[in-house]
Amino acid sequence: GDLTWAKGAGAPERIAQRPQGQERTFDQLPAERTGGVLTFTNAVQETPIQEIAAFDLGPGQEPAGTTKLSYTVRVGAAPDYPDLDALNGFIRGRFPPAERATVVALPDGAPSRPRAPGAEPRLPIVHILIPYEFGASPPAEPLYRSWGYGWENMHDALDGIAIDLPALKAGPPGDRDGEGDVIALNIQVKDPLWPGRNLMDVSISVKAGEARTLWLDTRDRILPNASFWIAIASASPAFDAAALDGARIRLVFKDRAAGLAEHITDRTNQVKDNWGFLVEEHTASKREALFRRLDADITDLLRVDPDNRIGREYWADITYGSEGRLPFVQPAAPAGVPLWAFRQLEDLKAVRRFVDWWIDNRQVAYGDFGGGISDDTDLVEQWPGLALMGVEPDRLRASQMKVADAAYRNGMFTNGLSTIWTDELHSYEEGINANSESLYLNWGDPKVVERLMTTVAAYPRIIQRNGAGHLHFVTNWYSGSGMYREGPWEWSKYYSYLVLHPGLLLGDYNAEPTGRAFVTGLADGLLAHGKPGPDGRMTWPDEINWRTDATRATLPPNTPPFQLFWASWRWTGDAKYLQPLLAAQAKDGDKALRQVTENALAVLGHRGDWGAAAVKAADGPRASNLDRYLAWETTGDKRYLEELFGDELRDAETRMYSQTEGHWWTDRVEVSSEFLQRARLGGIGLMRNWISPGATVSWRFDDDADAEKVAILVRGATPTHFQVIAFNTTARPLRATMTGWNVAAGEWRMTSGVDANGDDRADGAVETRDLPLEKSLGVPVTFAPGTTTVLTFDLATPGPPTETRADLGVGTDDVRRSGRSVEVTVHSLGFLDAPAGEVVVEDAAGKAVAHAPVPPLKAPKDLQPKTAVVRLTLPAGFDAKGAHVRVTLPVAEVTQLNNAVALP
Repeated sequence: GDLTWAKGAGAPERIAQRPQGQERTFDQLPAERTGGVLTFTNAVQETPIQEIAAFDLGPGQEPAGTTKLSYTVRVGAAPDYPDLDALNGFIRGRFPPAERATVVALPDGAPSRPRAPGAEPRLPIVHILIPYEFGASPPAEPLYRSWGYGWENMHDALDGIAIDLPALKAGPPGDRDGEGDVIALNIQVKDPLWPGRNLMDVSISVKAGEARTLWLDTRDRILPNASFWIAIASASPAFDAAALDGARIRLVFKDRAAGLAEHITDRTNQVKDNWGFLVEEHTASKREALFRRLDADITDLLRVDPDNRIGREYWADITYGSEGRLPFVQPAAPAGVPLWAFRQLEDLKAVRRFVDWWIDNRQVAYGDFGGGISDDTDLVEQWPGLALMGVEPDRLRASQMKVADAAYRNGMFTNGLSTIWTDELHSYEEGINANSESLYLNWGDPKVVERLMTTVAAYPRIIQRNGAGHLHFVTNWYSGSGMYREGPWEWSKYYSYLVLHPGLLLGDYNAEPTGRAFVTGLADGLLAHGKPGPDGRMTWPDEINWRTDATRATLPPNTPPFQLFWASWRWTGDAKYLQPLLAAQAKDGDKALRQVTENALAVLGHRGDWGAAAVKAADGPRASNLDRYLAWETTGDKRYLEELFGDELRDAETRMYSQTEGHWWTDRVEVSSEFLQRARLGGIGLMRNWISPGATVSWRFDDDADAEKVAILVRGATPTHFQVIAFNTTARPLRATMTGWNVAAGEWRMTSGVDANGDDRADGAVETRDLPLEKSLGVPVTFAPGTTTVLTFDLATPGPPTETRADLGVGTDDVRRSGRSVEVTVHSLGFLDAPAGEVVVEDAAGKAVAHAPVPPLKAPKDLQPKTAVVRLTLPAGFDAKGAHVRVTLPVAEVTQLNNAVALP
């Protein structure tokens, strides 16, 4: 690495480089380099620090303690006590024969047997073992006399260990100690819970021929019923087991209450760290040594502190909640606020706190959160749903875009696919998911749309028709530069279909024909493999071999292919695409349709049968939150929502530590917003790996904070009808913009009023008005203070679909300004070719101050950007504060959300 010097704000100056394994010594630096800072920078990046320990070395005194246990090293005694079997076995497994010198330390008068004669290990390391009790005897040997001594079930806490070292002999002249009369020792006190971990690891030097007493102030421990191991190594070849014969060791204990803090802190951190290594697999098998270590740590934590809140939270997750739920007291609703509304907003706040914690405490300027960008892209799939519900939309958009941009800065894309060669799931998680997330928050942004186009353009390389004429994936291991497509790699799997996320989104955005063709084509390929089972029900395969068309396993419900089926049905109206969904529902009930992101009950008209079954389940002892949501959707009874939101709130609050400060990997932390989204948006905006967007509407409040003051329900949502039921918890009117998403374009009729009778109907003065509503178009709404507002929306006159229109767009990266000169790159992003348009610069009041024509532009049917660069000149003395650049077309566009950006 480099040694550099810098003073003040000056740039660092390299003084020297230290090659690996070599020293560089500086007697002094030139006088002109005084007063600055010397920095050594290692060339290796992101090297994790396993452990840091700091010791105060100096004269001191061994504490009196509440209790002391005294032992003497007896080299001639056999270390064959049954309580030492585990440690002896560990030493045999960890150390070569020359490093296995093992002795036992015994209290005066303890029973022992003489060590059998034999060659002693020759290297200068000695393992001192101390049995924790003396009631056991080895098999096939005379019984030890019953003799009680040790720390078995000791109440007080270990404070530290005192060692009376005898006078040690120095090695021959020229040995590795250097001076010949100084002996270097490394002393490791092993954690009795897991011998692979040190309770203390310290290096000291003692003078030859001089006896010394060492006081090792270890971290405090409430000792388990396990034996002790102290390993002492030396640089002197004269050091051996005999050198320690007669050494005295004292375990000094302190008051239990005084020792609890360090024990609990350490064990808690050890649990957190060890679970971090296992959470991806979530193993609970004690066949795995790492899990046994974790299990021992958390068992010891809860042995000493059975009510430890963090330990209980981790144990609940480790055991899948098998011991029941953690204690939680539901907060009480204020007077006048319905319980469903209060709990929904508390649930919403919990999700926001989770997201804010990660942004505030982990996200850096580069964009990543420290879990690796590919895992960070999974984390921020939770951002769009919260933003669409009205919570901090601009902040969450900025955070998510940082991650998406970081994937490009980090070189993670090649030709629209991942740069690395990897499996079908992680190909998606290398940034394709981040680009997809971006569109939910940046609808129509040219950069986002064109990034998605690059992935859709890559589909023909990884998806092709086989000899049977079916469209299938040719590979499950690929990159943007190549693929494996033989043997085990030519089987498609249900995660293969996640890469269709960009195609699904562009199919919704501008009816992009290539993406739609691959989505429906893959759905057709899967349908072609449907077979009746023994019960007559149709099933479809999980895996399909592209080359042979062979199949294996059964496609599980609630997996990505089912979202392809739903999107294909939405686009074509062909009922064949619903067959797998209906078959899964007939077999497994409503839970089989959980990942249908729209309101399936309303859209498919099944309140009478599916809804009735959900009501029965919701009233039963094993009700799920899906049952409760569907029961409310069927009956309108908000009791189900009280339970649902209360359950989600309990889950969030009793897991918040492990999902934030006590975090695992970034792709394994979540505070679910699933039913908040279903309730507030009329469908799921985005959940992880739910690739078909289903939100009916989204919300943006005039004041971001107001999102957590208005509880909202969207009931009966279909593309042509929905009802909004909202309770404003404040004493003032609150204003918001409701934006349409999964709604048919056209003229809609809105009726609005206050619910005075609690029947979800607008009573008294009811206003009716007609207004335009379509995907990405906003409608201003006002929520009356301290009461329930009911809004009902019905399509009155259908209009042309948004996705089949032309579209011009401009993004923040597309406007460059130099003085009075402005250069704007305009993008054609629609389904139709864009006619001639115009770029306008508007001042803060919306007055046009500069114009320039935009030539006609082709639609990007070939998935290549279609752009024109337009130049404008600003008036002399123009004040750019609050000014905007706007693009316009003389025809209706896909969206207006990409038509204006701030002028730099």
